[in-house]
Amino acid sequence: MLKSAKIERKTLTEVAQQELRQAIIGGTFRPGSQLPTEAELCEMLSVSRTVVREALRVLEDDGLVVRRHGIGTFVRNQPILKNLNFNFGITEMIESAGLKAGASHLALLKETAGQEKADQLRVDPGTPLITVERVRTADGRPVVYSLDTLTESLIQRAGFDPQLLLTESIYNLLQTSLGQVIEYGVARLRPVTAPRHVVEKLKLPPNALALYIAQTDYSAGDEPLVYSCEYHLPDAFDFLVWRRGPTRLQSSAIDSTK
Repeated sequence: MLKSAKIERKTLTEVAQQELRQAIIGGTFRPGSQLPTEAELCEMLSVSRTVVREALRVLEDDGLVVRRHGIGTFVRNQPILKNLNFNFGITEMIESAGLKAGASHLALLKETAGQEKADQLRVDPGTPLITVERVRTADGRPVVYSLDTLTESLIQRAGFDPQLLLTESIYNLLQTSLGQVIEYGVARLRPVTAPRHVVEKLKLPPNALALYIAQTDYSAGDEPLVYSCEYHLPDAFDFLVWRRGPTRLQSSAIDSTK
């Protein structure tokens, strides 16, 4: 169950939402189920109601829960939600929907940088690269074909066996080996006709559409660390974007229209 947030060095809100997130991903709170009341969560986490409310707001922004006024807070059902405002992994995204994350295909590819990858990783064309090719599954169903590319020199600098990339989180390996935390990512999205090899990997009909996401992940020092290309099965996901605005008009501008 949940543990007290007071024993951690992070802010209470960060720890509270982390504990709730893990409880949802781990199946303690199943899709469609109602969370304990705010008062009960306060007692479980040893925090104030203000902290609980802010933690729930973060989880709602992430698309993990929905808050129904006067009734309570509920874990969202399927489809898999991917909040594009937040940079978290495919495994977490799948597990947050109450599904079992896995991989039906894993391969480690050595290549040299073409112009696109050279531009994204800020290296010269021809630079040695390593790409992790995976087919990600949700309850055994192929839902994402992904290619995650790093420079070979970065992996050598980190000092870990490249084979670990096949089974462990790239983000975690970079953090534990180099102390490099992914600070942010810049992504481009577009619908595409799935290439033949993606059709085969995701078991799609010919000329099927997929959502293509190309993303570069950066360190806190703005160093590009990972370049990813992903093909998402469109009917498996509910992509969520939080859009602010429009900006409130200034009173002077409003007056001028009278």
